[in-house]
Amino acid sequence: MATRSESRQKTELIQVRCTPEEKAALKARAAAFGISVGALCRETIFSTQPKSKTDQTAIQELANTRADLGRLGGLFKGWLAGSFERGKPGEKSQIEIRRLLDDIELAEAKVIASVKKLTGTP
Repeated sequence: MATRSESRQKTELIQVRCTPEEKAALKARAAAFGISVGALCRETIFSTQPKSKTDQTAIQELANTRADLGRLGGLFKGWLAGSFERGKPGEKSQIEIRRLLDDIELAEAKVIASVKKLTGTP
């Protein structure tokens, strides 16, 4: 006799009352892990750690942004040291320096947003 599939072996139903907000939070958390609400509940109850797809995405975003910050910082440092053809920046270069600093600040904001996304903080 053939063995039934895993989903067909699960025949018992457990119902839990919750608020609409709690239900929405459960659905969102399950979606973040890429699993069903039932699978999330089973993994939580039986003390297994679900693997989050969102965490991996956020970590990759952090790594990419960190690399961007490193490149921008290196360019900025080289420019200020006069390592490029144009030499050290003069007063007229203040606008360009401000743009570079704005790029660095934007990258920092991306890092902060990624950390908040990773940790689930607003």
